[in-house]
Amino acid sequence: MAKLRMAREQVEKMLVERIRVGKDIDAKAELAERAGGYRDWLHLYETWRQQTIDALKAAYEGKDIVLEFEVATETMEKSSPRYTFEGRRIRQGIQRLEDFIERLQLAIPESEDTPGIKSLHHEIYSRCHGLYAGGDYAEAVEKGFKVVRDRLRSLTTHETGSEAFGKGKLRIKGAAAPHVDDDFQNGVKFLTMAIDRFRNEKSHTADGNITDPIRAYEYLRLSSLAMHLLDGAYI
Repeated sequence: MAKLRMAREQVEKMLVERIRVGKDIDAKAELAERAGGYRDWLHLYETWRQQTIDALKAAYEGKDIVLEFEVATETMEKSSPRYTFEGRRIRQGIQRLEDFIERLQLAIPESEDTPGIKSLHHEIYSRCHGLYAGGDYAEAVEKGFKVVRDRLRSLTTHETGSEAFGKGKLRIKGAAAPHVDDDFQNGVKFLTMAIDRFRNEKSHTADGNITDPIRAYEYLRLSSLAMHLLDGAYI
């Protein structure tokens, strides 16, 4: 039985969008046949197929749903783009997505706290949970990074980890023993510096290259760890 990774409403929204895009590509098939643009159409189809597979992996646990769609849409490569085009299976894929919507009410809902989201640092949870629950994973991750940046600025007037621990002379309580305190301080500093780098890297793309809820959660956990450690900060 299918089990959801995210809210049922979010899964339905994704399926409706993938169907819409698929129907738009299917409508272009006549033009491709008339103009001989078989290769271009097949590229559109393969892009849609792969993006839909990625979206299904993010929405459903296990492999069953993804496998159903993969089998329904697999197109055997023939001796020429024209013959491959003639064996296209986009309508079978659209039908399968419509079936998934009909079966959505039978799917097992996501666990209330599947990835331990409620155990995040309270500021990360309060400012990022709504975005995460709504499937806006890139925005949730970016917000988490900004929470860490804002905390560094409030503590030292500096936004980056390197400057907060350098110019700002930030220190953190919590080392396992006095003789390893320098290692601990460097560990926290490099954690905040890593968050700086991730924030910069992901700001250069529309979705931050984050469509998987588990990967998004891992980034949120990174920011949460930084915030828990910064709770023990002093100058």
